[in-house]
Amino acid sequence: IFKDKNRKILYIGKAVNLKRRVSSYFERPHEARIEKMVGEIAKIKIKKTDSALEALILEAELIKKHQPPYNILQKDDKTFLYVEITHETFPRVLLIRGKELQAKPRKNQFGPFLYAGAIREGLKILRRIFPWNVHDQKHIGKMTRPCFDYQIEQCPGVCVGAVSRADYRKIIRKVKLFFQGKKKQIIRELEREMKAASKNLEYERASILKRQIFSLRHIQDIALIQTDNFQLSTDNLSAKRIEGYDVSNISGT
Repeated sequence: IFKDKNRKILYIGKAVNLKRRVSSYFERPHEARIEKMVGEIAKIKIKKTDSALEALILEAELIKKHQPPYNILQKDDKTFLYVEITHETFPRVLLIRGKELQAKPRKNQFGPFLYAGAIREGLKILRRIFPWNVHDQKHIGKMTRPCFDYQIEQCPGVCVGAVSRADYRKIIRKVKLFFQGKKKQIIRELEREMKAASKNLEYERASILKRQIFSLRHIQDIALIQTDNFQLSTDNLSAKRIEGYDVSNISGT
């Protein structure tokens, strides 16, 4: 978080290696806009997160809150993505564009997220921890066999009525808390639920809760870090051309 002499926030950004990222602003020439910003920096504040996924969410939250003048990509956020949790009987977690947001403002929205690839990858990671419904409401409980996502433990089974509305709402509540930056609160609640389940001899449920606690404490977001590094590098470099190669026929050589 770059601030000027009056403590006004100039710019907010994230990086896996903050030292290298911040140093890059001072060690080499930049375009006039960045040079102007660097000349105004009087204080640098950092916030450390446990994972790249949490950094992605925190960055969006802070930019939305403070509207830093040098985060110019955010000025017209109609094309950027927001996460929306729908107001349905069994809510879904959707990605919507800023233009949809302005046309029909709703609650339970998080963002904007600058990079589509990063937030899409982030939702994949989070859904492995807290499976949610992706089915249209008219199909819920009416399918004759579980969907593929249910078989890979990324759907709680709303398709075949395998989860109650009350239990499903608990899942969605935890997703909301995660987007609000309240991971520690989620872990405390999961630990209480796990102890209660164990006391009631609900060992299968206790095992699921234990896995969720472990997953939250050890979020595996290497793919998100790779996506983030690519986006940061393309953000810094003014590429004339991007080439893609299909390596499937050359054995990776």
